[in-house]
Amino acid sequence: MLLNIGRLYFMVYLSTTFFSPSAKVVQPPNLKKAYSEHYQGSLLYAEGQVKRANAKFRQAYQILPDNFHFTLAYGLSEGRLGNASSAIKLMDQAKSQLQRHAPDYAYKSAITHFLKGMVYSYNQDYGPAHQLVTQALNQIPDTPAVQSIMLNTLGYLQIMNQSRNQHKGSKLEAHIHVRKHDLEAAHAYFSQALEMDSDNGAAFYNYKTLSDSLNLPLKFHKPTKGAKAKNQTGPTFLYMHRTISNTLELHKFSELAFLVDISGSMVAEKVLCMGDTRFAVMKDLSRKMVKEFPENMALGIGTIGGDCPDEPAKWKRTGSMTKKELDTDLRFLIPDGTTPMLTRLMNTPELFIDSLDTPKTLFLISDGANTCREAGLDVCAFAEKLARKGITINVLTFLNSSYNNTSAFSEYICLADVTGGRIIYMDNLRCNFEAFNFDLTTTCQLKIPILEKSYCWGKNIETLWMYSGE
Repeated sequence: MLLNIGRLYFMVYLSTTFFSPSAKVVQPPNLKKAYSEHYQGSLLYAEGQVKRANAKFRQAYQILPDNFHFTLAYGLSEGRLGNASSAIKLMDQAKSQLQRHAPDYAYKSAITHFLKGMVYSYNQDYGPAHQLVTQALNQIPDTPAVQSIMLNTLGYLQIMNQSRNQHKGSKLEAHIHVRKHDLEAAHAYFSQALEMDSDNGAAFYNYKTLSDSLNLPLKFHKPTKGAKAKNQTGPTFLYMHRTISNTLELHKFSELAFLVDISGSMVAEKVLCMGDTRFAVMKDLSRKMVKEFPENMALGIGTIGGDCPDEPAKWKRTGSMTKKELDTDLRFLIPDGTTPMLTRLMNTPELFIDSLDTPKTLFLISDGANTCREAGLDVCAFAEKLARKGITINVLTFLNSSYNNTSAFSEYICLADVTGGRIIYMDNLRCNFEAFNFDLTTTCQLKIPILEKSYCWGKNIETLWMYSGE
């Protein structure tokens, strides 16, 4: 997708240079700025600052209008602000940007339907919203956390889809009636959502609210603050490497080359929950992962350190070493210098077999942004060249997702997005790993309104509830 954009700009450049001497040369899009705007917009949107997020998403979209995630995020924020027609057009545009034969087509198609349903929901058109979310749930591959969000949304829509049922009595403000069977159907959705993901706080709130209203016993209990992190520490502290491998799906690759950051910042900062430096934790996690990789996986290693013109401390192509040899290299790594990420990335194709027949990934572990410029390129622009060679970049970073880390995350996001990879980052206080969410699905956590018993149709009617129509 981005490669096509690059070719377009190249053709424009030729035409303006050779056929129109007086015309201005068209500059290629600033990829890193686009990803920076999208990243900041994602943080603002998660904080509920939708108007400011919308402005950021719009800027990212204007730079790269053919980017699926940028189009989707801009559309969702437009819908949240009440601009329904604009939002629907953007959602349809995002759907048209998908490639049917891409391995993630089913997931992205389902997410598009879901977020389009959210647009309808935000604009109180609950019937179409319910249909679209149901379609998304039926289509999406096995992703429990996302399925849980969709099920919670269906429960919410089951209650809210009462648009023709608004009443106003002599002593009551405008309100909407809900029958018992709708509450029971919604309760079933919320129960299924919790079965998929017991940490879904919005689903538990809705489940508990309806359990109390319907006088039903609780089968699920409120998620404890930090429960997910607690489950990854203590005895399971030893298995954090599996969380990383499973989240990034590293097992599906035939070739894997570590690209590890050995810069000084990796030693200067500590992972507080483990009481050791990022550098030491990186080595420990990597060595444990290597031991559990499939025996037939071709492994290699490169390092990011020193200064821009320096040779890397380690640079061994996939298949040239055994798991034991890689373990030894990881064990005896020594911290050194800065973060010449782009300089190293430009040479990473030589770490792999020059063939598109084997799925290959560059597993980047870092805590900083690039410090070197090479031939006028930036990290985002070079990602296209790696994608063309069939190299997927998966990222583990010790940085938390915050505004202070915008530069680094902008680079990580574009590397992963352009090459079809993923990002996972670490909460160093709790040793909790989180995957960076490109498509904003985790922000779609709807909570039902306050419900009251209604006696508008007589005190002998025990199966009627109501909520405010506002």
